[in-house]
Amino acid sequence: MATSRVPLLVLLLSAAGCAASRGAAKAGAAPLVLAGPDGGVRTLAQLAAGHDATVLVFWSGTCPCVRRYQERVDALLDAHPPGRVAVVGVSSNAGESLADALRVAGERGVRIPILRDEGGAVARALGVQSTPTVAVLDRAGATRFVGWVDNERLPGDPGREPWLERALQGVLDGRTAFAARTPVYGCTITRSLFGPEQSSCCKVH
Repeated sequence: MATSRVPLLVLLLSAAGCAASRGAAKAGAAPLVLAGPDGGVRTLAQLAAGHDATVLVFWSGTCPCVRRYQERVDALLDAHPPGRVAVVGVSSNAGESLADALRVAGERGVRIPILRDEGGAVARALGVQSTPTVAVLDRAGATRFVGWVDNERLPGDPGREPWLERALQGVLDGRTAFAARTPVYGCTITRSLFGPEQSSCCKVH
């Protein structure tokens, strides 16, 4: 697995850029919103307001890659003051209700709140195709990073690249010298057209 990582990442960087251009929100489009368990909705700009950075973790209770990264995502809550950094799970899969996601999150002791991206509109706008892709927003609500937490399939893999950590710290420090988009690896987010599509778990996107 480690021996094929370098050439694979080179190819995927190009693919990620194409996905970003396809998934970019159109000017004048309706605000992107996420719904909470109480039925209330908040725009991405509202979520980002009051924090120097907001991390969106695209989340699914059925994705083993999400579970593999749970501890590393939850650790963000301890690494950064809540007044500066907000961390939110985003449920975008068709056929997986917010109640389903919250039930699984509760069973696993997940610490981050989970919100619903109905119809996958937020994922589509940000060019996100899989879980657990992460996105970092700045205080103004601008998307500064979309990618993977790191390139480490399992803890302890050699050559770890802490992509999310670098991007998050860069936003907090007001810097731009970090990768704005990286390859990702995970479970395909299902879309609803005429019915839920089948997901594909733990593949490269």
